[in-house]
Amino acid sequence: MSDNPAPLATAAFDDLIAALTEIRDGYALDAARWTEPVEQVEAFRYVGQMLSAMSELYWEARPEHPRFVSIVDPGRKLQGDNPDAIYHFARIDGSHAYRVTGRIGRECYTSFTLHAAADDGGMAGPLRGDLNDGALTLDGEGCYSLTISTDEADADGGDWIGLPPDTINIIVRSYFELATSAQNDSGVHVEIDIECLDVDTPPPTLTDEFLADRMTEGIGFLRQVTLGQGVFGGQSGVPFVADEANVIPTPFSFRDSGLPVPGAADIHYAMGRWDLAPDEALVMRGTIPPSRFVNVMLWNAQMQTLEYRGRRSSLNGAQIQREDDGTFEIWVSATDPGHPNWLDTDSHRRGSVFWRFLLPDDDPVQPTSEVVRL
Repeated sequence: MSDNPAPLATAAFDDLIAALTEIRDGYALDAARWTEPVEQVEAFRYVGQMLSAMSELYWEARPEHPRFVSIVDPGRKLQGDNPDAIYHFARIDGSHAYRVTGRIGRECYTSFTLHAAADDGGMAGPLRGDLNDGALTLDGEGCYSLTISTDEADADGGDWIGLPPDTINIIVRSYFELATSAQNDSGVHVEIDIECLDVDTPPPTLTDEFLADRMTEGIGFLRQVTLGQGVFGGQSGVPFVADEANVIPTPFSFRDSGLPVPGAADIHYAMGRWDLAPDEALVMRGTIPPSRFVNVMLWNAQMQTLEYRGRRSSLNGAQIQREDDGTFEIWVSATDPGHPNWLDTDSHRRGSVFWRFLLPDDDPVQPTSEVVRL
């Protein structure tokens, strides 16, 4: 027997150490990425949170014995998290059949999206299928059963999503439009589970080969969410992102656009960035069409929500105070302007403003934006 029973995992671990060195020097310490000391400090915290995601979403993944993992929470924020949503991820395999069961309670929207592998190693690649709660059959208590497979007969006449062979994961989005954001309320949770229908044996004993494969894929994810990210403030090429500072673009939906879908197909997105002096504020004004859900939030340069448990960095449709004519005015600044719709930048000079309009009755119009002195 070799002195090392895990040579493949050892090699993968060596790759992790090398990757962390690359990430330290090429991401966290890359002066071209950051303009403020706080951004560089946040970069190191972000890497730690991505290590957590890598371990749980990749190293622990078993497609034949799947489980739903919560993607984000107040201590693990990635790729545009949302205080008003609970996101779940499960690793699956297009050669198997699955059943998702759950109950919809206080959620205002639930969706299921299937994804193939991302070419760059990211968490969610091309969209392979999607379904929202409007197409679910619910019993009197809000319970549902959704089959995901290549053969609709597996559903026995129940709800079904076709499973393309290159599918590798399912993401479930559960949105809540509540007076207290879901991530700030310990009483809010999602009842959901997943099982593989065509595997009835226990998980096999962990092997060096299996773990090394999971580690290697996870390290690819770690590199993508750090070194693979563009420099904040650069040209994005994304339809719903404004390249000019302090401007909010017209909200955009990927539904029927023919473009790759990095988000949910049911949502209109709009993303701008603020760049403000300490005595300045960005004021957004506009209207919100009747929608299943809407919110706006502030992200740092790592696409993480700013502190939302002890500060106000997001507002949902139940929290935004509107004028009698239905219009809104939202202030983004480092100091309190005395307005009820204040979003606190936590002294960040710059960051992103991100809007979501979910299943609006009409296409949302572009909000106006103005920089004012406080």
